[in-house]
Amino acid sequence: MFLENMSQSFLTKNSYYLAKTSKKQPKMVKKSLKTSKNSKKTKLNYYVFLCLFLIYTVCNSQINSEKLNPTKIVLMGNSITEHWQTYSPLFFEENSFIVNKGVSGQTSVEMLSRFQEDVIKQSPKAVYILAGINDIAQNSGYISIDDISKNIIKMGLLAQKNNIKVVICSVLPVTEIIWNEKIKNANQKVIELNQKLISSSKKNNFIYLDFYSKMKDELSLLTYDGLHPNKRGYKKMSAIIKKSIKEIMNNFN
Repeated sequence: MFLENMSQSFLTKNSYYLAKTSKKQPKMVKKSLKTSKNSKKTKLNYYVFLCLFLIYTVCNSQINSEKLNPTKIVLMGNSITEHWQTYSPLFFEENSFIVNKGVSGQTSVEMLSRFQEDVIKQSPKAVYILAGINDIAQNSGYISIDDISKNIIKMGLLAQKNNIKVVICSVLPVTEIIWNEKIKNANQKVIELNQKLISSSKKNNFIYLDFYSKMKDELSLLTYDGLHPNKRGYKKMSAIIKKSIKEIMNNFN
């Protein structure tokens, strides 16, 4: 009898507890669902904030970069310009505002055709144009010295029209055109072209940068084939152009 009363009492108490708990369960489920929704909302807000933060960081970095390097300068040229970055990577790392737009083998006609895209659209403060040797080598067929000069000056005039400072570089000295042995007196042709570029630069208020006279006496030491600069040659060219860039940037400030 005692055991029966105890069992009945236990069942009664537990029935009451289960009944009470079952009443609470819908509220607990609702609370759980609400917590889950809040958790998802919190996660969503976190990812939105993270995306906005990353966008801000990238944009701010670009703005700061432009503030640090507000002056962009383009080097327009052929293989001599293109390979400059390979032989003198430190020069370009230290002068990150310089954009190398050299393309191997190109003549003045080909460079003129891409000038709008590779120079004007870059909106640089200045452009250095180094062209002509591949024309003398007749990479695209015969062209007169006068017409080579005109193509180079046309590039300069396009830049000038778009408020870009123009620097016409002398064609580098050469002993021979090794890929076209039919070309005779190549260096004499270079001298003739440079003379025309000097005259036209004065006429059009361009700056003329003379690599020729500073390299002609050491050509065997500064090139690997009598034309294309080696590491020592590019070191010499970097020093020359660095001085020129410094003068130009002083005028911008």
